[in-house]
Amino acid sequence: MKPLTQFIVKIPQKFKNEISFNGGKLHLVSKFKEFENRFNYAEIVACPVNCPVDKCEGDILYFHHHVVLEQRYDIGDNLFLVNYEPQGGYGNHAIAIQDKDENINMLGDWCFVYPEEEPKEEVNSSGIIIATKEEPKNEGELVALPLDSEWIGAKIGDTIGYTKNSDYKMELTNGNTVYRMRADELLYVKKD
Repeated sequence: MKPLTQFIVKIPQKFKNEISFNGGKLHLVSKFKEFENRFNYAEIVACPVNCPVDKCEGDILYFHHHVVLEQRYDIGDNLFLVNYEPQGGYGNHAIAIQDKDENINMLGDWCFVYPEEEPKEEVNSSGIIIATKEEPKNEGELVALPLDSEWIGAKIGDTIGYTKNSDYKMELTNGNTVYRMRADELLYVKKD
């Protein structure tokens, strides 16, 4: 089966329902925080005709959370459709492909950004808050860019600023957290 404009991924389970710690496990009721506990990556079963990565079956696809939340993408047998638009835009739910060597190829107009460390509250020895934490800046380190990204004017490793509310958290397969955003949400490159 070769889909025309969508990826097909196999998602054995839609939501994370366990947390592991110190050799133990806690079971979660994910419906209370289903947005935070949904899976946003899965194994690729079939690639669209216009896929920019050759032979990506078996690789990992990162995708928009709508894929597991909306019934229309569920085609049965733990298989789900993921919309792909090569030029990007709001119809493109396919964010990135990660190969077996953990190389990431961004799709459409998506970027990955490492968030800056969140400022912490200052607390004295009795637990009284001395100073509240500052509002975090909308800045981070650019981790991955689309293939034709010269027009953006930034490169991987740059500290960039981004628009308010574009800091959508995603968990990578290695456990790292990144923000996924579109290239047009990048505002500036910070010069040292």
